[in-house]
Amino acid sequence: MDSEPERAGSRRVYGDPDGRWCEVFLDTYRLPAGRTMELHRVRVGAGRTGVVVLARRDGCTLMVRQWRPAVGRWMWELPRGFGETEPAADALRELAEETGLRGGAARVLASVDVDSGLLESEVAVVEVTVPADAVLDGGGSGDGEVAAARWWSREELADGVRCGEVRDGFTLAALGVAAMYG
Repeated sequence: MDSEPERAGSRRVYGDPDGRWCEVFLDTYRLPAGRTMELHRVRVGAGRTGVVVLARRDGCTLMVRQWRPAVGRWMWELPRGFGETEPAADALRELAEETGLRGGAARVLASVDVDSGLLESEVAVVEVTVPADAVLDGGGSGDGEVAAARWWSREELADGVRCGEVRDGFTLAALGVAAMYG
């Protein structure tokens, strides 16, 4: 097995004043063969575990539509957000903020590193059961980030992935975890 490279230095090259939302670091590593390399690392949410929410009801999964300026397109994805307390509570908060829905039971299925080449923070995949009588108004009752929200069947999700309509890394990782749970 290869030995771990030694971190020879690290400096913060960007960050909001309190480091609460985003920090970018430039790390210098000394490789075992003696060569050095510089890599960027991004820490979001002060390094707390983020969440991606698998909201489930009647065999369907809730997806939200948001504008993502980094890729310049509208994306259908699972609700997600920064961690503030612990993953199950954060998932219930994010679901309410983005869609106005109140979830019931919440359980952490797994933790994933959605971009191990750049993003330092891990993300918990949290399954949330939404009561059958919960009303979804299409995303308008949340915090304004979401343009639309709707329930997708398993077949619609598979079709969305195949045709490229669902392509967000957080969502694809969470759907992969969910597939292991049936």
